Amino acid sequence: MKVKLEVKRSDPERYERYELPYEEGDTLLTALQKIKEEHDPSLSFRAFCRAGICGTCAVKVNGFPKLACREQLRPYALTGEVIKVEPLDGFPVIKDLVVETEGMVERAKNCELWVKPKQKNLPIPPEVNRKIEKGADCILCFACQSYCPQTREREYAGPLFFAKLHRFCHDPRDADAEKRLEEAFKGELYHCLSCDKCSSACPKEVSPADLIRELMTCKGLAQKS
Repeated sequence: MKVKLEVKRSDPERYERYELPYEEGDTLLTALQKIKEEHDPSLSFRAFCRAGICGTCAVKVNGFPKLACREQLRPYALTGEVIKVEPLDGFPVIKDLVVETEGMVERAKNCELWVKPKQKNLPIPPEVNRKIEKGADCILCFACQSYCPQTREREYAGPLFFAKLHRFCHDPRDADAEKRLEEAFKGELYHCLSCDKCSSACPKEVSPADLIRELMTCKGLAQKS
């Protein structure tokens, strides 16, 4: 069996078609690596862990954000469907499938998205840990940001930031919960469309849409709305 890919390239902007032999267990990342190694060494894409942990290989597959290392080729090989691979929407393209995410990383640093401990070795009750583990599971792949229509319409921080802020707002170890609420308010939390597209795009099942709705009920924000 073979798989057919249509990969968006840059400089000049175009779509290149490739047909590759399929082997059991191959992923989209496997196919991209084969293209680079055997067909066109100029193809650019990101990949590090190859295990669905780092999030760097996120691309758009037939119009939907996916992690290339987790997208299996078998269904496409069986049906003959062409795999259309493009860079994530909403980000400047550096080359081919590589997009510029430094602005997002810088914003995360400015929001100080890390725990600021009140005291050392503060225990967390199991029920609280379950509440915050969703936001902690976010791997910063930017799939939700890319698929959210609101991030390109206004100064909307986006589901990635709100999911992280939710985690710190409910973490009893964090000393800056009120500041987290302020950051969420400044990020125009209440302009969420509640379309749930971010949750459908998340490869780690963080469900940022649910976390956004919970964040809206926090006392500090409710008083400002």
